[in-house]
Amino acid sequence: MKNLPVLISDYIDRLTEAYRADPRMLSILRILFALHVLVFPIDYQWIARVPGAFFHPVPGPFVLFSETPSLEFLICLEIVRAVLAIVLLVGFQTRIVSIALAGVLILGAGLTYSFGKVDHFILYETLPIAMAFAGWGARYSFDSRRQQGGANGFPMLLWATTVGFALWTAALPKVLTGWLDPSRQATRGYVARDLADPVKLGPLTEFVGSIDYPLLWKALDYATIFAEGWVILAVLVPALFRFSILVILGFLAGVFLALGTDFADYLLVYAAFFAFPPRTWFRLMPRRRAKRRAGKPATVGQRT
Repeated sequence: MKNLPVLISDYIDRLTEAYRADPRMLSILRILFALHVLVFPIDYQWIARVPGAFFHPVPGPFVLFSETPSLEFLICLEIVRAVLAIVLLVGFQTRIVSIALAGVLILGAGLTYSFGKVDHFILYETLPIAMAFAGWGARYSFDSRRQQGGANGFPMLLWATTVGFALWTAALPKVLTGWLDPSRQATRGYVARDLADPVKLGPLTEFVGSIDYPLLWKALDYATIFAEGWVILAVLVPALFRFSILVILGFLAGVFLALGTDFADYLLVYAAFFAFPPRTWFRLMPRRRAKRRAGKPATVGQRT
């Protein structure tokens, strides 16, 4: 009987194989991501127009910025981002360029966060790092003309774990701030807040706000916590993980309709987990490869 470390190692190997993406589909994701950065660029120049008194860098390396960056610096940052996106699009030195592009996106995000508003899109900025090692430069790229590579499943497994942990950190504060309290309707509170201060409304905010079924609202609170919280465990079973991501996508669509919060950028983040032939999306785990005993002759029809 195998000991526990061997069993764990074997399971991780099979899990890694289950998360290995199709290099062609993963490379298409690279092209789409680069195009998204180019066609829908995030504006950094507004940072220079905000009074410096509001600039409070977030903890970490951003404290090196003692004052609001100049407009020239921010324009250069946008130009570098565009150049890196173009190079990523054609797939030249893909791994290095992906990491550099992620660095620029993270820098831009950190500067925008320095005014007190932190959004949910940091996974979008860090996606190129994970995909650089997962193999999204293996096809349809200049790199593939020099050396034909393949996809790597372990970075995809780490990325799935990262996404699961990020969703768990979204569920935990809800638990700690009373979302499980039967007397509270937290989801309804967000809708009511937006109706009271209609700066940003979703297409169905008014309709959703008119629903007066306390049990339904409380069920939405519980469903939200469960949908976000169980993904970290679902990582251990790829089929369940992909199903949980589909549930999250449905949840995000509901948030957009009810609250107007746009999560379109996250479609690229989650698309990485479906860069497989559809017939394999909900396969529990890959089968173990049969090991032939040493010295045993191959039977008729068996590959030698």
